[in-house]
Amino acid sequence: TTEYIIMYEDSVQCFSPYVDILVIVKEEYSLDLPQAFTPNGDGTNDIVYVRGWGIKQLLEFNVYNRWGEKIFFTDDIELGWDGTFNGKKQNMDTYAYYVKVLLWSGAERDKKGTVNLMR
Repeated sequence: TTEYIIMYEDSVQCFSPYVDILVIVKEEYSLDLPQAFTPNGDGTNDIVYVRGWGIKQLLEFNVYNRWGEKIFFTDDIELGWDGTFNGKKQNMDTYAYYVKVLLWSGAERDKKGTVNLMR
């Protein structure tokens, strides 16, 4: 949050008003993943990405199948899960995920949930 004072004057310097402007920065953070995705190659909703506000760094994004086997991991926010494991398309199912991020405030935030793979 910062206060700025803007002063201006006319061309002959006889009129010099000023304006006070207060810019308030409100810290807000979110960590979002979709509830479902459709990796069918149509270019829409084919990959699950970690998204949100105020994320400085992705620390981990893990996806697990129904047997608890880790089938995807990344710590690169630009990479997402495309619905495959070891090069094989995974079945339509519900998959668990765990995400951990570092926020610009220095705090860490995590999220657990599920995502539905639909073909």
